[in-house]
Amino acid sequence: MMPKVKYLCLFIIFSFSLNTFAQHPSKLIKTKYTYTFLGETTTSVIDNLVQEITSIKGVVYCKPFYKPEQSRGQIIVNVEENSRTSEGQEMFDPTLLKKIIIKHGLQPDDIEIIELSE
Repeated sequence: MMPKVKYLCLFIIFSFSLNTFAQHPSKLIKTKYTYTFLGETTTSVIDNLVQEITSIKGVVYCKPFYKPEQSRGQIIVNVEENSRTSEGQEMFDPTLLKKIIIKHGLQPDDIEIIELSE
């Protein structure tokens, strides 16, 4: 009788271990950020802005629009990243866009965030 109990205990411990350490599959999340900004600027500043945004982890698309006669612009950024699977996982932070816009001498205006379906 004792060996059965021993095997049962081992089975329970093994099952618990599998459930505890099993990785949950992550889902690909696609998000579109549209940020408007104000200020006079040049095409080279816009190009630098785009280059810096494109270097952010997860950014797959970055397209600027700028109307010099209105001193207004818009930047469209598409991000693809896996859903959060752990507390320490680094995720895309939209405040980075605001910081970069300010860094390039422009004034952030409004942001629109749309989660894209697959």
